[in-house]
Order: sequence, then structure tokens, then C-alpha cells
Amino acid sequence: MTRYVIESTTSILETDESIWKSCRNKDFPKKIQMFLYKSMNNAYRIGEFWQQIPTFEHRANCHTCNEDTESMEHILMQCNNPTRKLIWDLAKKLWPAQHGQWPEPTIGRILGCGALTIPQNPRDRNESDIRSPKIQGASRLLRILISESAHLIWVLRCECTIKGQTHIDEIVTKRWINIINQRLQLDRAIAARKDRSKKTISQVRHTWEDIIQTNKSNNTEVEDSNWVTAQEVLVGIKLPRPSQTEVTR
Repeated sequence: MTRYVIESTTSILETDESIWKSCRNKDFPKKIQMFLYKSMNNAYRIGEFWQQIPTFEHRANCHTCNEDTESMEHILMQCNNPTRKLIWDLAKKLWPAQHGQWPEPTIGRILGCGALTIPQNPRDRNESDIRSPKIQGASRLLRILISESAHLIWVLRCECTIKGQTHIDEIVTKRWINIINQRLQLDRAIAARKDRSKKTISQVRHTWEDIIQTNKSNNTEVEDSNWVTAQEVLVGIKLPRPSQTEVTR
């Protein structure tokens, strides 16, 4: 399922081996790699796992909408939990329009996100375009947004189900923004090392340049590439625009 969903986005049919390897994509921190790998292996103790344990069968149901059998697909894509919908909406709003339409997440697209590249028309696709820094940067941003959003949905689900915590929209939004900003600052820190390479700096710039805002110095914008390595420059992602319903409340 994951292979064919990825093909519908990238026009490339991945092998089983490449899908498994994509779980260890270097764009992902260890916690994301483990989350994708265990989800692909159906290794989390959810849903059917509890149906086999006497007196614990009730844990197989979704804590939020009381579905008969909970699954990772239900948690990430189908649950009525408003935090799930909010997080995917935030990712969609942050996605730059110039990179094309936001590819709506599915369970296959999430599990195989390490192999994702931005959608392209097969007729317009050529090797030089695929390897261009702009395309590679946009594809990397897509992988980061999908993987971090899915992982946060899982974390919030666990906090709700296991710890009994509740999450208001404002706190969820702040946590999501902080996670994406942390990834941005980590990239900048890596690029600013003494042994930094032009390739690394280019990768960071093309990943983030379309969704960040920088502070102004002497009423002039910071030069295009300086924000990557100049740690004294304040840089953060642009806050997603509120929906019309939020504006008119």
C-alpha cells in the first residue's frame, strides 16, 4: 500500500527495500525513525493487541470516538479528535503554494514519507529537475512537515489515552510551531559549524527559505544566505494564517 501511494505522488514505484530504508532517512531524528519503523511493523500496543488479553479488551477501542478497533491509520487519519485535524491543517497552511498543491496525508504517504519528493507531472519530469537544489529542498520540507506532524498526533494521543491529559487548540498550535522551529534552528546550527559545506548551507536555505521570517537590521532585510549561518539573526517560521471561521469568531 505504501509503495503505490508513494508512486501516485512521485511517479516512482519504490521497492520494499527502499521503503524500509526510507524509515531511516537522515532528515528524521531518531524518535521519528523509530516511530515510522514501529508503525510499519505494527509494533505499537494498540487496537488488536489488546483484544487478545482478557479483561483488557476495552483498550482496543479508540479513547476519543470509541471505534471498535483502534489502529495507527485511525489515529493519524480518521479519528474525530480535533487536535488531529488541527495539526494537519497547520501543516497544510504552512506549505508554500509555489511548491504545488499540498499532498493530503494518507497512512501510506505517512509511513513512506522518507521516500517522498514533491509531486511532479511525469511528462514534465527530468533528472536535472529532480536533482535541483530547489526541488530537493522543497521535498525535504515536505518530509519534515508530514513526519513531525504525524509524530505529534501520536504523542498527543498517548498523553490523552494514557495520562488523561486534554489539549486546547492554542497549546497544540504552540507545540507544533515549536517543533518545526526546533528543526529549523537545528539545521541552522549544523550549517554554522566550522566544517560546514556549501552543499549543507544550500540544503538548509532551500528547505526553509519560503516559510521563514527574519528580523530586520537597519530597516533592511537580511541578505538571502546570511540567515542560515548567522546565529545572531532571529529566524522563525511564518505563523500559519488563521482560518476564516477563526477570524470571524
